[in-house]
Amino acid sequence: MSVINRVLKDLDQKGTAPTPLSGVQAVQTSLTPARPRWPWLFAPLLGGLALAWWFWPVARQENPAAPLAVADATPQLRLSETLSSPELPSPPEGEGATVSTSATAQTAPPEPTKHEPTRELQRSAPAPAPPPEGEERKAEAAIASRLDTHLPEPRQPKVVKDVHPQTPREQAEQAWRQAARLIEQGRGREALESLEAALRLDPNHGQARQTLIALSLEAGDMAHDVARGETLLREGMQLHANDAWYNRALGQLYLQRGDLRQSVATLKAGLGKNPDAAYWGLYAGVLGKSGQPEEAAQAYREAARLNPNHGPWWIGLAVSLEQTGQRPDAAAAYQRALQTKLGAEVREFAAKKAAELVP
Repeated sequence: MSVINRVLKDLDQKGTAPTPLSGVQAVQTSLTPARPRWPWLFAPLLGGLALAWWFWPVARQENPAAPLAVADATPQLRLSETLSSPELPSPPEGEGATVSTSATAQTAPPEPTKHEPTRELQRSAPAPAPPPEGEERKAEAAIASRLDTHLPEPRQPKVVKDVHPQTPREQAEQAWRQAARLIEQGRGREALESLEAALRLDPNHGQARQTLIALSLEAGDMAHDVARGETLLREGMQLHANDAWYNRALGQLYLQRGDLRQSVATLKAGLGKNPDAAYWGLYAGVLGKSGQPEEAAQAYREAARLNPNHGPWWIGLAVSLEQTGQRPDAAAAYQRALQTKLGAEVREFAAKKAAELVP
């Protein structure tokens, strides 16, 4: 028995008739169950889910682990394209349709432009958080393994020796140096062979020729050595026409033989080749021996001018001036000779002559 019939029975027993309640109608005992109201509440819930789905990509972009959207990303799909509408019980006519339409109108956001979501994400996206300490060390180790920061070791330059064959001039120079070492060791004969080889390689090698001439003339006990020296001298005078050394050596050779005339002529021929003080002293001595004191005095003056500290030139000048009768000049020349380095006997002779000639 229903609850309402039970109430009516109780009232009947009490003797009072029930007054009809305002707004309450009599219903049958077997009432149909009331329609549930939860479908009406589903529309707002669906709108909230739609809003959450629409803004969910933005929340996902704020996650540091998720990559940022590029400017030309494809716009997000609408709710109607991703979710299928669930089968809902049909609401009452008129009212339910109105609620669903209004909920959809309230929850559907305006369609964004192509670049608006990207700009909003670019402005609101926070800086990525630094990786953990362990991962940072692993990243640094990986970068160090890829990048070789060590400088390459300097390589020693490879020296390539390009050996060229020696020219005759270079071979002659080498032979002459070898001869000079042999002369220092007192091995004159072996030095002669090296000097001859140098001249065969280069006849214009002046040092080798002059050294060979000097060795040949010193060995005066052997006639072929002297003859070879004289021949080399004459050849040298032709090859080295401006070198006074060959005139001097040939003039000495004539002086050793006692041929004063040839010696004077040979030495005089070399005066135009810028001779040194020794050359002028030799020429003056030959002139004095040949009986030409005036010419000898002039030659001694030139030798003393070129080398004023050489005492023998002043002694020779004083002797030549005394022979020509120029006693005061001769005394002055002796006094000048005493100011240089002289041997004991020569110094005693110069001092005695200077005292005699002073008036």
